[in-house]
Amino acid sequence: MTPLRHALEQQLTQIPSLTIDRWKDTHLICLNYHGREVAHFHAENILDLRLSPKIIRQEALSREVSARIHPKRSQNSRWIGVEFKDEAGVPAVARLVQQACYESI
Repeated sequence: MTPLRHALEQQLTQIPSLTIDRWKDTHLICLNYHGREVAHFHAENILDLRLSPKIIRQEALSREVSARIHPKRSQNSRWIGVEFKDEAGVPAVARLVQQACYESI
């Protein structure tokens, strides 16, 4: 695990009812809030999040990363890939995960 991913996971463990688990018998690591998947990792520094269209617009999130990890994904999908490249990006991604959690209720 890279230091950036470790830093993100440390922040995510502070969200009540969020668990970080493998999906079935695969290597895919999922973030589950009250047992419902809200995100999963692609590589060490890309997180695929389920967010509302409103949040995606408000945050001005680009579909560029999503196009790389899921080339056939619809432009209207609630799932969007976000990449964290440095220590400064970790809190922003953690905040997006928290928003995804609260939207999933």
